[in-house]
Amino acid sequence: MQTYRQKIIIGIAAGLGIASCCSSPISGQPLDAIADNDGFFIDGAMLKVVPGRAKGDAAKLIDKLGARELGRGTLIFRSGHKLYIVETPPLAVTGTADPKGRTIDVDEERTHRIRVEYVPPKNPDHQAVYDLVRERKSLDTLQQIFSPLRLPVDVTIKTIGCDGVPNAWYDRKGENPIISLCYEYLQEILQKMPTETTPAGFSPHDTVVGQFFYAALHELGHAVFDLYDVPVFGREEDAADQFAAYVMLQFRNNQARRLIGGAAYSYVEFMKGYQDKPNVTVPLLAFSSNHGSPQERFYNLLCIAYGFDDKLFADAVDKQYLPRSRAAGCKYEYQVLRYAFRSQISPHIDQQMAQQVLGTTWFAQPIKRPRAER
Repeated sequence: MQTYRQKIIIGIAAGLGIASCCSSPISGQPLDAIADNDGFFIDGAMLKVVPGRAKGDAAKLIDKLGARELGRGTLIFRSGHKLYIVETPPLAVTGTADPKGRTIDVDEERTHRIRVEYVPPKNPDHQAVYDLVRERKSLDTLQQIFSPLRLPVDVTIKTIGCDGVPNAWYDRKGENPIISLCYEYLQEILQKMPTETTPAGFSPHDTVVGQFFYAALHELGHAVFDLYDVPVFGREEDAADQFAAYVMLQFRNNQARRLIGGAAYSYVEFMKGYQDKPNVTVPLLAFSSNHGSPQERFYNLLCIAYGFDDKLFADAVDKQYLPRSRAAGCKYEYQVLRYAFRSQISPHIDQQMAQQVLGTTWFAQPIKRPRAER
């Protein structure tokens, strides 16, 4: 008896002009190249491969049938009474436009495709920050940490002067993907670092490293969404925050807690006195941003961390940084994020290299606030 699904598949095969009654299974014989408008119907129940030719122009059936282009290599094999398919990740076609109308030449996805550049500052006030990031090899460290990503093109991370605006962003310059971290933004992080360990137990060093790494990972999130054509529901800025939080939580040797705590410190000015003065007044225009409010981003970050490990981050709730009403659903929020990352991003990562990265202790040397030269 044919199932509903089998009838649908047979109907599609008939539309392509492939007659299952007129062929025998292909067994051990090499197949020639598939000519234009030709195709094969694979019967997963009978374990037969049936060649055929489309009636008319096959191109007209692509949208009608919801067909998608295969990657550069696809393997179908039999084990027992079932067929299995393995497909390489699809790559963009050289010279074609992406959804934003840009073109980019691609190569095979491979590791070690992060390039770094310390652009000399235009403003003398940024010289100390420039010297610090070069001395500490901050971008070189990011290069090592991001090296397990199999990328279709080289991605450049650079520090740069931004004409007085503290910012960080991802974009393409022509066909070159670039992550830019402004000296103004890095200087702001250093100037606001606490003078001693915070009440939550994070050192000044933790707050600088956590914010720097969180910003870099956020922009890397934009890059991988772009280069891997990752579909994003909702605001991409929120998705980039979640990408950054997820990656930080995978680090071992107590680094996950320190990184998350350091990143959360960036919102400390917005969260001061929240228990004594719980009401917030902001201009209506503030709600038009494509970024969430600092308060929303703070709670989202802590929720993902608590959902990851409610024991490691128990103090987030115990000390009332994260409301219990939100904390109740954080495990589910993390599980949804984990599923998205593993299905969309993990196939592009060299897992053996990633395990080495996650087990290495980074940013160990304490950071001191530099003094601007006058």
